Amino acid sequence: MRQETGYLAPLRQQTANALEWPLSCIELVQRCTDLIDELQRERGLGQLLLSSVGESYAAALREQLRLSDEAEQALRRQLLRLAALPPTADPGQVELARLGLALLNSPGLADLLPMRRCLLLLRCTREQMFDAYCALLAQLLELVEAAAQALPEPALTQELTTLLQLMWGKEYSGQERASGAGLYASGRHDARVWQRIVQLIDAQHRCASAFISRARPGARKRLSDSLQHETQAELERLRQQLADSPDQAPLGQGMGELWFRSCSRRMNELREVERHLLQEMQQELTQRQAYAVTSTPAAAPRTTRLAPGTVETVLRTATAWLAAASPGNATQSGTPA
Repeated sequence: MRQETGYLAPLRQQTANALEWPLSCIELVQRCTDLIDELQRERGLGQLLLSSVGESYAAALREQLRLSDEAEQALRRQLLRLAALPPTADPGQVELARLGLALLNSPGLADLLPMRRCLLLLRCTREQMFDAYCALLAQLLELVEAAAQALPEPALTQELTTLLQLMWGKEYSGQERASGAGLYASGRHDARVWQRIVQLIDAQHRCASAFISRARPGARKRLSDSLQHETQAELERLRQQLADSPDQAPLGQGMGELWFRSCSRRMNELREVERHLLQEMQQELTQRQAYAVTSTPAAAPRTTRLAPGTVETVLRTATAWLAAASPGNATQSGTPA
């Protein structure tokens, strides 16, 4: 028995070491989503700042820049740690390393400083600022996708790829937040911006449908538990107001902040789902790593099974995100009211 233990111990350690890479990938995704969340808020506040009443948001934006910078530095450290790993022939890992290093340069994180300088000095338009932030956020989400493909287990890749649908849904929600906040705060309706919001609402519906159809029952339940019907109702009311407004009609500028808060609540709900699911993936990998070394589980494995009928309940209640209420019906047509 002693000889068998001596033989198995290196194998267990090898198994534990093999889990270091997926754990590093999940940590990278966590740092990415932290920065994504901060930049999404930075983009929305920037739209308010560049509006006709934007001066009052300068202090809030400067505080947000500090939070974004902290998240950026954490991501940079994780990218540099990955870059320091021994070379590999695995194509997924090679692509992840390539995208990670590219993100540190331009186009990428190196563009943040000049972007922010133009923003704070009011030397860019709302459209220019919006497009620049969207491009950077798309790069970050591309890095998340590369991390999913670099995972060594198909089940992990599938789980993270499914979660990516939720992340894109949140990004489209963030684009809606920024677009609507800037539109309201400008004091005048713009049919072109409304058309963008129409498309973003439709994109959110598609992402929600994809996530709900592919996610584990436990993940769907997490989404259902997080979404608040009150948030959806308020957001639909604000959307309806824009849908009913003719092009170039005056808008209440004070509604920009209300729109921002309403969209932020929905995004925070999605962020909580995202954060919890990533934590669950990390905890499961950590438990497997501990078990590989000690043959004793660090904790009881989590279950993804739900009682009969629960999945149907989850799918019904999660339609708060998918529902096309009266403004949704207007937006589906693709034309402003």
